Amino acid sequence: MADKRCENGHFIDESWDLCPYCPAESAESDIAIVRPTRGPEAPPTRRPTAVPPPTPAPGRVENPSHIVVQAPPMERTMAAQKIDSAAAPKRYVVGWLVGLSGAARGESYPVRIGRNILGRDRRSDVVINDDQASSHHADLVFRPEERRFILMDHNSTNGTYVNDAEIEPRRDLALNDIIRIGSHRFLFMPLCKEDFFWDEEGMLR
Repeated sequence: MADKRCENGHFIDESWDLCPYCPAESAESDIAIVRPTRGPEAPPTRRPTAVPPPTPAPGRVENPSHIVVQAPPMERTMAAQKIDSAAAPKRYVVGWLVGLSGAARGESYPVRIGRNILGRDRRSDVVINDDQASSHHADLVFRPEERRFILMDHNSTNGTYVNDAEIEPRRDLALNDIIRIGSHRFLFMPLCKEDFFWDEEGMLR
């Protein structure tokens, strides 16, 4: 026999926390929780609302147990570009610059076939740590077909000097010429000249 009343006056078993006859409040869960009854007649309980299995996201596969498994990433084969050895000929050493002052004193810097950049920029072939040097101050070019070393100023702010004379804008270099950029001075020492050069096979003749 019911021995308890709910807030709305329904007779219910004293072991029930919620009245099964009262409408569910919006804040309550969809699944009513009741304790087991002591008598043979138990009030009807709400069936839990069926929850559909989650929709698998793109790139995932679903197994029969509704367990979502991440699909392995697809492997791509990248075609490596073939390096053409003929496109980048080796730049042989054809001379040197020897530092005579500043932090470069006593240091040697190789001069190679083609263009050699002199300047304050760290990517230069000859880095000059001098506030009076421009980032790309000058170019020292060796032309193998003419056996010539040519120093060219690259529109620098303070100019480029050879044997204390400013070049305007270029000058051929000879053995023991003194190059000055800012406060740094370099002695020019050629290796290749008219009767001494690298041939096409890389032999020094």
